[in-house]
Amino acid sequence: MKPITTTGAPRIAGWLRPMALAAATASMLVVAGCGPVKLVATTNIPTPLVVKIPVSVAVFVPKEFSGFVHDEERSGTDWHVELGRAQTDGLMRLLNAMFQHVVVVDSLNVGPQGDVRAILEPSVEEYAFVTPRDAGSPFFAVSIKYRINVYTPDGKLADSWGFTGYGTAPSQGISSDAPLTQATALALRDAGAKLAVEFREQAIVRGLLPEGAVPDTPVLPPTGLPAPAPSQQPPASAPAEAPPAQSEPAATEPPAGGESAPEAKPSEPVEKEEEKKPEPARVESLV
Repeated sequence: MKPITTTGAPRIAGWLRPMALAAATASMLVVAGCGPVKLVATTNIPTPLVVKIPVSVAVFVPKEFSGFVHDEERSGTDWHVELGRAQTDGLMRLLNAMFQHVVVVDSLNVGPQGDVRAILEPSVEEYAFVTPRDAGSPFFAVSIKYRINVYTPDGKLADSWGFTGYGTAPSQGISSDAPLTQATALALRDAGAKLAVEFREQAIVRGLLPEGAVPDTPVLPPTGLPAPAPSQQPPASAPAEAPPAQSEPAATEPPAGGESAPEAKPSEPVEKEEEKKPEPARVESLV
């Protein structure tokens, strides 16, 4: 009977070692999310409840904006985010709610377009995101930096304004598509809210508004303000003429009946004054 030897054990261990390393590497790849991440941004920006700016503007949307795509390789993962369609639809919805009339043009050099007072050109300056692995927290964070260039109707740059939208979403296991899509949608929504609220407060808006108007002035009041102005002047002159009208009857009444009504009104304050004078005399006598 031959003794049992263990010479086969190292061979088995050597055969299992590559399999164990491969399994560990695969699990690390899954945890790190090294597979490509491709997503198309979506957003649902509601129509803002703001007073329209009473001017007509033109909008030039360059292809870099309408077809914007963010590609990045980070820690062995390829990230592909398409923003163009979502941000273009959201921008046009906001501008139509903000201005009285919006015209889409194909170039900045189209020349005067009716009563258009300015041409707006949007651009994306930066799309950035942070994963849970980057920040050490179970959240995805996205920031999108935009810029709106304002041109005169003849195509000359007049002013520019930048703003940034932010969005966060909790991680969902090993999947990165869904939370990054949600964080991107919230960032688009936040940027749209800033555009609707803060754009009208900028100095560039004052140049777009008619003379005497301010960004917070509603559309109808500026046209209706001149009308009440003349109506307020007659009432102001009416009270000035009223006192002489009251004094005239007072002068005409004495000859008609000077003993009853006209003498009672002037005598009342005199009697009250006489009644007040004896009071200090009584006080002196008491003292």
